[in-house]
Amino acid sequence: MSSNSPSVAARHAAVYAVAPGYSAEDCRAALAGAPWPGPGRLRLWAEPVPAPSDSPAALRRRTRELHGRHGGDGVHGVRLTLLEYADGVRDLVAVTGPGDDGPDLLDRAALAALGPALPLARSGSPSDSDPGCREVPVPGLGAGGAMATAADLAAALLLIAARTRAQDEPVLDVAVHTTDGVRRVSLCVAVSDEDQPVSAYRAWVREQAERPGAQDGGGGPRLALDVDLRPRAVPAVRRLPALDARHPVTVRVTASDADGTPQVHCWTLPGTPADQLPTDFEQQLALVAHQLLCGDQNLPLADIALHEPAERARILDLGRTPRAADSGPRRIDQLVRDRAEQTPDAVALRDPQGEHTWTYRELVDRSDRFAAALRGLGVRPGDRVGVCLDRSAQLVSVLLAVMTAGAAYVPLDPTYPADRLAYTADDAGLSLVVVEDGGKDDGNAFADHATVTLPRLRELAAGQGAWEEPGTVGPDDPAYIIYTSGSTGRPKGVVVPHRNVGRLLDATADDFRLGPQDVWTWFHSAAFDFSVWEIWGALGTGGRLVVVPYWTCRSPEDFRALLLDERVTVLNQTPSAFSRLLPLERTAPTPLALRLVVFGGEPLDARALLPWFDTHPESACRMVNMFGITETTVHVTAQTVTRADALASSQSVGRALPGWSVRVLDARGRLVQPGCVGEIAVGGDGLALEYLGRPELTAERFVPDPDGEGRLYLSGDKGRQLPDGRLEHLGRLDSQVKLRGHRIELDEIRSVLLTHPSVRAAAVVLTRPTDANGEDATLDAYAVLDGADAREVRRHAARLLPEYMVPATVTPLAELPLTVNGKVDVAALPVPRAAGGELPCVADESAQGTLAAVLAAWHTAFGEQVAGGDDFFELGGNSLRALRVVHLLRDAGVRVDVRDVYRLRTPSAMAEAASTAPAEAARTA
Repeated sequence: MSSNSPSVAARHAAVYAVAPGYSAEDCRAALAGAPWPGPGRLRLWAEPVPAPSDSPAALRRRTRELHGRHGGDGVHGVRLTLLEYADGVRDLVAVTGPGDDGPDLLDRAALAALGPALPLARSGSPSDSDPGCREVPVPGLGAGGAMATAADLAAALLLIAARTRAQDEPVLDVAVHTTDGVRRVSLCVAVSDEDQPVSAYRAWVREQAERPGAQDGGGGPRLALDVDLRPRAVPAVRRLPALDARHPVTVRVTASDADGTPQVHCWTLPGTPADQLPTDFEQQLALVAHQLLCGDQNLPLADIALHEPAERARILDLGRTPRAADSGPRRIDQLVRDRAEQTPDAVALRDPQGEHTWTYRELVDRSDRFAAALRGLGVRPGDRVGVCLDRSAQLVSVLLAVMTAGAAYVPLDPTYPADRLAYTADDAGLSLVVVEDGGKDDGNAFADHATVTLPRLRELAAGQGAWEEPGTVGPDDPAYIIYTSGSTGRPKGVVVPHRNVGRLLDATADDFRLGPQDVWTWFHSAAFDFSVWEIWGALGTGGRLVVVPYWTCRSPEDFRALLLDERVTVLNQTPSAFSRLLPLERTAPTPLALRLVVFGGEPLDARALLPWFDTHPESACRMVNMFGITETTVHVTAQTVTRADALASSQSVGRALPGWSVRVLDARGRLVQPGCVGEIAVGGDGLALEYLGRPELTAERFVPDPDGEGRLYLSGDKGRQLPDGRLEHLGRLDSQVKLRGHRIELDEIRSVLLTHPSVRAAAVVLTRPTDANGEDATLDAYAVLDGADAREVRRHAARLLPEYMVPATVTPLAELPLTVNGKVDVAALPVPRAAGGELPCVADESAQGTLAAVLAAWHTAFGEQVAGGDDFFELGGNSLRALRVVHLLRDAGVRVDVRDVYRLRTPSAMAEAASTAPAEAARTA
């Protein structure tokens, strides 16, 4: 919460022991005759507590009174409550209104009410009787109450806050109580300040703390330090410092009421998240204070350690999962060959579109012949071979053949622009590219590279004899190179060795019970690393792989029919792609054979799965959220998602897979404790070899593990490790945007939109007009709606978000556009329009019947005037708009599919085809 945010005013509180026999009437009589400087007179409330004073019920009642927001009126108001327990013991609870003189005011009120009957305080520590208080041993406190200085203690606490708060400028609020009053200052330290020596840092904190008056501490959660070593003439059983939303954690240093010995306690506001206070806070404070006060004063502040070696080892162990199974390092092609030897006649591959059904023996035989043909074309072990083919059974056999020949395959999606294909081919230094036969204009993309068409490769393979192993390629050699987006706008190649895929199957086979009984789908582009898991996960565990045709992937109805017909048991989906199945299953559930659904590729909002759980029991189908990266071989962690997780909006992606490890690091690469936000670093079995041809980037992202012999991959993803070792994925470190001075997380706005019951999917972007300055930038939202209009969704967001985070527009969509990798395609989102904004009229107002319906659908999909002869692609058509047209026409009673939109291309052609289809169907019947 920023410093200018409204918060409930802080109030001090204390509990005073009442002498035996001193009643409420005695208190009221004393108050009536006592002078009081505040407005009005002090009043007393008396309340019987039907439980002994040392019972849990009594503790709960005292705590509720102490933390209640019902202090007296005005700055000098005090609320006095006499609690009378069943065993005859009485406590006076005093609570002030806001004000820095609260502790003194409480003592004066207690003295006025109890007078000469005020006894010595009962023994016991506040931490023994208050669940929100912890006793903290702080170094530098002597028997006589001496402390190095309040500034030194503030310096230690401020450094801890700077390391453990996810803020650019952590804030420490320091209140020093003196005989002359209270001096309050706010101190900030940014990460860049840690380059200074310890001596300079201590001097800066001391200088700030000694300045009179308040400092502007900036935004962010505050850690409060309340130093009050004045002896108290009025003893109290317990004192509660002023806690409010700005100070979720308050460390208070006071003198003991009994003998003046210093006491240190850490208080947390009720309801404060557990991660606001580290579990090892006491050890951290002692360690940091000792280093600052007694260590090398020339040491850079960045080198001050927050964890003892034993605590550091404990945190690292939380993120490690020991390898359970170890089948030994193997090549991917050997994994499939081993399955062919065990079950040669089992079905390995089904391609409904190509009408291919191959056994493991047939698959390996075809791949061996292809491998021999590739060798005949000059492919040698260690080469890189591009594969630019449509998704099919033939593509699988070619990928397998490339690895069998000892080369690494580089998948190239035929739908990519020619410029991107050409860049990838050049960057990868491909020795050969396998392309389709005719039809596709691959010549320009691969003009500088040797190519072979698939039909020609089949011809060459037909005449090959027995295959001979090259014998020079091992499990540590490259198996594939997948290109991922780069920050410079050009993709970068990730080189992954064979052994990583075998390790991934070892890590998941037992938990997921993967085996020959399973039927998998291959849904994603071979150029997306999720396909590695789909293809080799199925074939490496003896399962049956079903190729999902391109058009089936884009039709939720057809895809669900395939799942049903093929009796698919293991489904792998990005959350965006899976969201298209949910409405179908909600309205008309089908007896799917699915037993395992694995999510990956993008963050999962668990709430979106609630409709699925309504029709598919958790006991029948397990939903698993997996976090992973191309550079770590597809997956890193796994979390089974339950209905309870969905209701709780869990962001957990689970613990590291066996053989993998995760940890969270700060901006300087230092380990942070559980509960703190930082960059996710991955180690263990899955790390890629390198970025192809980019040694500087490889050295920057793949770094030596300071706690082991291997390497760590710095992911660029933001996360938080939970105390039980599970990882929360919180988006990208660079997902923040800044708009008119405000830092905004787009994922936060998206999450709020998804809380509306009629929003099935959503995306939020920052739109910056190219011909305007930043003041004209807007936040624009896109939502897939089910039973609500865009105006209502925006009103919903306005109810939950501050004004500067409410989207300027909410554009309703039939589906979110997806890239070939199944992620939201931001570039394909239409021009935003205001929620509920009026669309222009259809150009051809004379159109009648089916043509009018088609024009209306196109008009709604494109948001502009449409004529009968307009070309779908010239208007800026894409898969999203094609789906939108299909859904709108089906609602109007016109039956078309996505292929019709792409094939016919104009409203007139679509209307003519749709008009003749019923007549043709009737004649056929």
